[in-house]
Amino acid sequence: MHSLIVQTGKHVGKKIALPDREVTIGRDEDCFIRMASAEVSREHCALIPTDKGLLVRDLGSQNGTIVNNVRIENETLMQPGDFLQVGPIQFQVGGARPVKSADPGMSDDDIFGWLSESDTSTDILKTSDTTIVKATELHPLPKVEPKPTFKSIAEEARDIIRRHKASLENEGSDA
Repeated sequence: MHSLIVQTGKHVGKKIALPDREVTIGRDEDCFIRMASAEVSREHCALIPTDKGLLVRDLGSQNGTIVNNVRIENETLMQPGDFLQVGPIQFQVGGARPVKSADPGMSDDDIFGWLSESDTSTDILKTSDTTIVKATELHPLPKVEPKPTFKSIAEEARDIIRRHKASLENEGSDA
């Protein structure tokens, strides 16, 4: 089931569950999502659920239907995370984005080369907060000792006191 999450206006965060049939957004009383704004046409756009995503079609609206900041002219397939703007209200398509599997033929070095070829030739890296590190430059994380388990609070308290005394003795020998 598809859904829209309101991103602007007084209903920010409200989730609208869409039925598994074509619905319309507009000012008309028969619209599934009714919006009382002069910027919205009576029948502004249609939403059609499909197995591949949510299809949106502008219905000849005067102000247009906007998907991901682009006014659409034809039916457009939206995926979870995409934005739909109708008049003054912006929605986000709910759900998790489909995960695209990585090309098994590409190594980390191939990806690094592809990224560095297009990114290092510009001034982006000077102002970016992203650092690209080759997989061969990564160092293994230090092993973390497993946290001890105690049979009682008293046993844990004795261990804390023992470690505290040991740290005080180490501080005294360092001076």
